[in-house]
Amino acid sequence: MAASLLSTKGITLHQMEVFEAVARHRNYTKAAAELYLTQPTVSIQIKQLSKTVGMPLVETIGRQLHLTAAGEALLNTCHQVLRQLQHLDQTLLAFQGVEAGSVKLATVESGKCLLVEQFKPFLEQYPGLEVSLYVGSDAELQDRLHQNEDDFYLFSLPPTSANLATLPYAQSPLRVVASQRHPLAQRRPLTLADLAKANWILREPESSTRQRLEAAFQAQGLALRSNLELSCNESIKASVAANLGVALLPAFALTALDTDLVVLSVADLMLQAQWQLAYRQDKAFSPAARAFLDHWIEASPSLAIGA
Repeated sequence: MAASLLSTKGITLHQMEVFEAVARHRNYTKAAAELYLTQPTVSIQIKQLSKTVGMPLVETIGRQLHLTAAGEALLNTCHQVLRQLQHLDQTLLAFQGVEAGSVKLATVESGKCLLVEQFKPFLEQYPGLEVSLYVGSDAELQDRLHQNEDDFYLFSLPPTSANLATLPYAQSPLRVVASQRHPLAQRRPLTLADLAKANWILREPESSTRQRLEAAFQAQGLALRSNLELSCNESIKASVAANLGVALLPAFALTALDTDLVVLSVADLMLQAQWQLAYRQDKAFSPAARAFLDHWIEASPSLAIGA
């Protein structure tokens, strides 16, 4: 027992944080970027941690980093320790009320303007709080949700999970857009079969907008043609304006400045995105996060039923 204690008593909290990031990303460079450290610094920390423990914690097989059995055991302990420290932070903040603290949110590129709408009234009510917003792909958000990295997530198609609570926020129509010069721009009326002949500019495969479009085509036994995949609405709009194809975009992404684009009227395609605020049911909210949730519900009283 004494030898076991000697092999672990020198582990620092910083080393635990570094090891947890490396284990989560399975990559030194990504862990370094997240922690604002250099890659050599992260590598040195892991080597020192392995030396303290007295056995290897990671191993590289091929080009993939894996945890050893000792590494898996240490990771489990790191999760417990870091979770307890997070609870301690929240307990200490509770003594301060909601005069200080931060709220972490994440959403996809299309949802950022919807979240920003809520920031101004919230920060006016709680000027001492800070809000941070991560914008990424649907796949990145689901990974962050799994890792419990944020307080809230805004999805248009939340993942299915028994541990996920959701609050409906807003419905957003999805519009098919084309260049003013596109052959379909002058045709009325259009059907989905007409659009099957066009080239589509698509979002990434995990995008809920793309998934809705693919489901609509599959329901009618039609194939979706595409040779261009982009990850943000502005790039898609620029490509549509250049007449590289047609695209499906949220209505709120279209502005009066998009004069090169035209919305196509499609008789048998009526798609909407239902945006929802999501959070883990086992999440231990800080006072700041609880204040944001209360603000969200109060700002949308008709949507708070069953919250």
